[in-house]
Amino acid sequence: MDRFPRLPRHFLPLAALAVAALALTGGALAGQALEEPFEKTYDGNGIERVRLQNVNGPVRVGTWERGHVRVSAVKRAKGSRAEEAIAQTEIRVTKRAGAIEIETVLPKPTRSWGFFSWGNRGGAEVAYELLLPAALPVDVETVNGRVTAEKRLGPVTLNTVNGSVRVEEQGGPLHVNTVNGSVEVVFSGSLQTADLETVNGSVTVTCARDSSFRFDLQTVNGKIRSDFPDVTVEGKWGPKEARGEIAGGRERLTVETVNGEVRVLSGDAAAR
Repeated sequence: MDRFPRLPRHFLPLAALAVAALALTGGALAGQALEEPFEKTYDGNGIERVRLQNVNGPVRVGTWERGHVRVSAVKRAKGSRAEEAIAQTEIRVTKRAGAIEIETVLPKPTRSWGFFSWGNRGGAEVAYELLLPAALPVDVETVNGRVTAEKRLGPVTLNTVNGSVRVEEQGGPLHVNTVNGSVEVVFSGSLQTADLETVNGSVTVTCARDSSFRFDLQTVNGKIRSDFPDVTVEGKWGPKEARGEIAGGRERLTVETVNGEVRVLSGDAAAR
């Protein structure tokens, strides 16, 4: 006599389906992302610059009419150690010497030997959104993530490694650097001084027809296109460059890419 009763034969397919469903449900739960929001507002009195250093995640710089600085972020992680990754990823905000400094601090490597460390640092992805007064200068740096900025009047510096950069309605000086990603800049009116650089990606600049600027445009594998007739391209095959000035050259535009086009458009042409 059997010690344990056997399931009837017609129950076996149902049992198999139940086990499979439980496995799929567990896998789905394990694959779901955990999130933890962060939001704080800081007094803008005496603040002359905002700096943000991130590692993994996009950054958006927005503009509002208030005199405060608002930092919003979402920490996100998934997998079996998602909760630990979120807990060990710190968003550190400090005020010092007239600046607000925001930093993503990841956990240290899991294993080390002597002077060498290896293993996965883990940590969560952090997506940031900053809301700042329009004229407040801002510096942003991330490694893996897209960077965007809107309606800025003060100086803006945006750096990423793997990600595109888009700036809209820019009204002040601009510096952009990325390695793998396109760069798109739209000025709110006349072109302001801008230094734009990427390695793998195109660079597109749009400004008012009456802009006055000196230009230095370079690409290795790509074309240079312009709505301004004074831009003359040198080099028919291989590297191409264009240097000169438009309408007296009050501002400066420097663009450099390796693999991609360079486009300088007028606002009127871009709207058509």
